Amino acid sequence: MTVVVPAYNVERYLGACLDSVLGQTAWPRCRVMVVDDGSTDGTSAVARRYEDGDRVRVVHQPNGGPGAGAARNHGLDLVDTEYVIFLDGDDELTPHAIELLARSLDDSGLDLAVGATEQFPEERTWPWSTYFAPGRVERVRIEQLPQLVHDARTCNKLYRTAPLVASGLRFAEGIHHQDTVVNVPAMLRNPEFMLIGDVVHRYRKRAEGGSVMDSHFTRIENFWDHLQVIETLAAMSPDIAESRRPLLATFIARSFQGFAWRAPQSLPQDRLREFFDRTSAVVRTLPVEAIEAGTRNALERAAYVAMLANDFASFASLDELTGRLEAHDGDLYLAVPCADRDLRELLRAGSTRAWIDQPTVVDQSLRLRTRLRIRGTKRLDTALERVVLHLLHSDGSKLRQRLVLTPTEDPAVFTAEVALPLSSLRPGSYRFRLWFHTPTGHAERWMRRPPPTDEVADQAESVRGRWRRITLETSGDVAELQVSDHPLLAARRRLLDGRPGGQSRL
Repeated sequence: MTVVVPAYNVERYLGACLDSVLGQTAWPRCRVMVVDDGSTDGTSAVARRYEDGDRVRVVHQPNGGPGAGAARNHGLDLVDTEYVIFLDGDDELTPHAIELLARSLDDSGLDLAVGATEQFPEERTWPWSTYFAPGRVERVRIEQLPQLVHDARTCNKLYRTAPLVASGLRFAEGIHHQDTVVNVPAMLRNPEFMLIGDVVHRYRKRAEGGSVMDSHFTRIENFWDHLQVIETLAAMSPDIAESRRPLLATFIARSFQGFAWRAPQSLPQDRLREFFDRTSAVVRTLPVEAIEAGTRNALERAAYVAMLANDFASFASLDELTGRLEAHDGDLYLAVPCADRDLRELLRAGSTRAWIDQPTVVDQSLRLRTRLRIRGTKRLDTALERVVLHLLHSDGSKLRQRLVLTPTEDPAVFTAEVALPLSSLRPGSYRFRLWFHTPTGHAERWMRRPPPTDEVADQAESVRGRWRRITLETSGDVAELQVSDHPLLAARRRLLDGRPGGQSRL
């Protein structure tokens, strides 16, 4: 097999990269082709030190970047071995990587093998990391591990060269994210491929932030680069089995959502309409189910909703609109205009976490701490007109208090203090009901106590006032406040309640 190493200004790392290839247990089967992509540092000199006839070959070309697509394609055009793997010049292979990958294809006759990646020096896991277990070597279909379609990287994959060339798949040139248009369709087009559970590829997370992913959303050109990628992938959809097209659609929705909702604040206004029109053309090919599956919350879907509704004005104002909430039929939604009820469901806010705990008595006042988070929303202190806490007594009466939300270190979590005069609390039980008021109505949610942890069990919290005992506990799955009189006060109450006018005298 040939290891194609595209190299652009990686003088500091290329030696370690090539050493990891020369140290392969399968080295007798290997060749290395370094494609120097017009480097301006000492990359070329490092590569020449390793040059060794046909075993380690160095090819020079004018810079075809940004991105390594042109260098990879140049290398692929020169490969004449049975297998090919692409290794970035700042990454490394583990010692048994090629042996494990190649053996799996030798034994199975399949055309693609995918191994595990580890990031260094900072560790990281991905949603598909659970698929990889050391020692696992298995023939798989992408339907068995659908999250793996989002592993669009190149360097953990070994290809049988002839089928890859015959497929017509080529790395995109002159853009970042160029490997996506090869690796994603390859996993979807191959009926089966080999999965290798051991780590084969070591991805270097550069300390100086020099990798493409470090500037994912800050480099403006990335918005256009990735737009070109999803346009290319969408055009490939007819070439993929119909049963697998939802996987491709979900990949597109997931991979592009960060660019879609950031675009109104990031792109020059004179190009925003072009971005909207081109992206909308792709988004309208995606099933709504794929958008739901490829996004985590309403904030990530809001741009797609505006595109599906062909509402450029709302898209251009996303930052303002997604900062407000509206209530419809008892639920909360981002305030992006949407006449289509089915589309509006994509704007529904996520689960509410409303906790109450830490009862204390200060100056004959009961104080409790509340914490509030609604997933898929921004600043709750400005998104809602007001938040009112209702204390519902077991006898049907109620107390009300407006909450003043205060942000915390976690921008998604807000806190508020509840202060109730002890004299306002009647003996019996209270439950806590939050009312979220918006311009279109209100929504209600019960409050709960924080879940127990390994250190703190789910125990009731009790405090005493001069004439009251108050206990905060969990009843069912909601918080409940139990209020009881001091025994002397209770006895006096019973005594006076038996006399004419006794209750009022008390």
